Amino acid sequence: MASKIKVAVIGVGVMGANHARVYSEMPEVELVGVFDEDSKRARAIADLNKCRMFSGLEECLQSGVEAVTVAVPSSLHKEIVVQSLRRGIHTLVEKPIAGTLEDADCILETARTSGAKLMVGHIERFNPVVQALKAMFKKGDIISINIVRVGPLPPRIKDVGVIIDLGVHDIDLVRYLTQDDIEDVYCVKSSNVVKFEDTASLMLRMKGGGSAQITTNWITPFKAREIQVIAKDKFVRGNLLTQHVQEFGRFSAEDQSYMVRDVYVKQEEPLRKELEAFANSIRNNLIPPITGLDGYEALKTAVHATLKK
Repeated sequence: MASKIKVAVIGVGVMGANHARVYSEMPEVELVGVFDEDSKRARAIADLNKCRMFSGLEECLQSGVEAVTVAVPSSLHKEIVVQSLRRGIHTLVEKPIAGTLEDADCILETARTSGAKLMVGHIERFNPVVQALKAMFKKGDIISINIVRVGPLPPRIKDVGVIIDLGVHDIDLVRYLTQDDIEDVYCVKSSNVVKFEDTASLMLRMKGGGSAQITTNWITPFKAREIQVIAKDKFVRGNLLTQHVQEFGRFSAEDQSYMVRDVYVKQEEPLRKELEAFANSIRNNLIPPITGLDGYEALKTAVHATLKK
């Protein structure tokens, strides 16, 4: 049996804590320890997952771990990810890849020269709803995509606005599902309760001729995560929270009807599938399923959207 992959989690806020939990349950992984600037929080997560609490970043990176998750605020991504990659440590960085395009460039260059694997945590690609949609369409099928991702303001986000925090998820999904690059982005946004934009409507034009609309905000008092895909022969609607998908057939003008069917979706935790994919890329020396370039392209469109007047 191959030895377990030794991993650590850097940053154990809500998302990092979930990474630690899932790693601790994976048979092919050994969660060596966790690090966070909040030592009280780090101790609680370490005790919960029966692993070590590192007293500093350097101690973590020198501990012999083969891989890390970096789940700190995006403005700190470059500093930590570059250090990790330079030591040859395979790195999964939570989305967005970085806080700025300049930082992302530095991360990509370090990944290229270090030989260590870099994966960006665009977790929604592993949502069973997205996987079901991916299987239903081939390149060129999709005419338009409409995504709504809204909810209350998260207290953890202090260094970016809603476009880079939430909208970047859906920018990546549009590229993933259409298998096409984004040619242009139009954006209407506003700031209401924080200094960054907290509500935004994006329209994306794809190089292949398709389009996408993304509605996102931190104003809605409840979470909603819905996606609609329009193709020539069908309309598909998915709920990313309930993991439910419906397909609507072409409308018949003759009898004013259309067919509706529920699409089978196997209920799975997207984070577990993401971390399994990361571990598999290390174990079998594969290109990670979400590359640094994928993360860069999503961030690039998000940044361009924030700059639109």
